[in-house]
Amino acid sequence: MGVSAVATPTLRGERAAAREALALRSIVLYKTVKAAVAIGLALLLLALLPFGLPDWIAVLGARLRHHFVQAWSIHLADWLVKNVSRHRIELTIAALFLDGTLTAVEGWSLKRGFWWGPWLVVAASGGLLPFEIAEWLHHPRAGRAALFLLNVVIVLFLARHAWRSHRAKVGQRQG
Repeated sequence: MGVSAVATPTLRGERAAAREALALRSIVLYKTVKAAVAIGLALLLLALLPFGLPDWIAVLGARLRHHFVQAWSIHLADWLVKNVSRHRIELTIAALFLDGTLTAVEGWSLKRGFWWGPWLVVAASGGLLPFEIAEWLHHPRAGRAALFLLNVVIVLFLARHAWRSHRAKVGQRQG
């Protein structure tokens, strides 16, 4: 009785700590991959911009319209022709660089274990949730909903993790 009664809460606590560490590592991996993709895409667009990227996209739109007769290709072609300009591509490049850089800092701060790392992710990701809801209401898509739910889970997990870490440090100082 004495051994199992004492070992069970400790074992549960170790398992919970292992799950939390795994979740934190998963978030760091997600942030690292997301940052690499965003910055890589920004660099690719930046490299292609001097070689006539807006013109290539206009040609792609015309070819889609000419060679495919499915409704999706015609809609895509129309959207490309109407919405792609050098200015919009430059704005996209800037947004990808900024997002990639912020995401890289989030992942780095979590990996390094800085106390402010989880709060940075909570503020950066949580602050955008209302905009994600508005965008989803305007253009409901399953992928957009899945990303929104993933961000909500990450924000809630990191807020809880940061709060628990803070309470543990306060308890150590008082104890």
